Amino acid sequence: MNFIIENFTPSSEEKMLHFLKEHENTSLFLLGNFESYGPYIGSSPFSGNYKLIRSSDKIIGVFALTKKGNLFIESAIPESLFDKVIDACQEEGIPIEGLFGNWEVCSPFWSHLKKKKVIQKETYAQKEILYTINPKLEEKASPFIRQLKESDLEAWLPLRLAYISEYGFPSHLTAEELKEYFLEKVEKKIIWGYFIGDQLVSIADLNAKAFDLGQVGGVYTLPTYRRKGYSKALIRRLFHDSKELHAIRKLIIFTGKDNLPACKVYESLGCKPAGFFALFFGNGIKSRSGFISNVKGS
Repeated sequence: MNFIIENFTPSSEEKMLHFLKEHENTSLFLLGNFESYGPYIGSSPFSGNYKLIRSSDKIIGVFALTKKGNLFIESAIPESLFDKVIDACQEEGIPIEGLFGNWEVCSPFWSHLKKKKVIQKETYAQKEILYTINPKLEEKASPFIRQLKESDLEAWLPLRLAYISEYGFPSHLTAEELKEYFLEKVEKKIIWGYFIGDQLVSIADLNAKAFDLGQVGGVYTLPTYRRKGYSKALIRRLFHDSKELHAIRKLIIFTGKDNLPACKVYESLGCKPAGFFALFFGNGIKSRSGFISNVKGS
């Protein structure tokens, strides 16, 4: 079977989006980044050049390496194609430092990246349980929960940094990029907080949104305020607003398979397991070209 990898073109948009929507549970980062930043690398650290994998003129995979080195891939490609994907990424001049997607594809692909020394050192590896739910409107809204505003940046930032530190996520965003990340979510009305008086104690957001789909992320409660039902109430409000404000049909959530408290909360809210998602980070080797190609809008 012959495979070809080609750059995105406007004429391929319809078929590409159709393919990604067919795999919506694991492709929302690709869908969301496409909707927010377009198909080419630009000024945003989350932008990247989209590439298609075809077999007999049929799209069987889509991937994009972001400006910060995170590779998002949706495909069921055989291992024999891994090196072609690596070559296509190296043409971008950006080291691969993260891999996200369906566990069944990403787990062997990550092992291949390490074997080939494309990844010099693994810094994070997690098999996440993937949940889905069709959100519903709530009859009552908690007065302690609201969408965050620009003025909440200083209250949100310590919780976000604590979230990154506690779960061991490598963070490649600068302070300014983190601020822009927050303000973008505020503008899109996809970030929420639980307040006790004037203190922000719990946060959650949509880390991806496209069409009628949303992906829940960044759920974190300060340790001294846990086991009080705050995060559960916050997520219920997130569900409500996703349905009412954004007409979200399906929400996708993933959490560590060993994070039993989080799994218990999601399942108590009616979320259903739908497979596994891969989150991998590592130190990547500099690609051969040494520069970013096809830059648009940067």
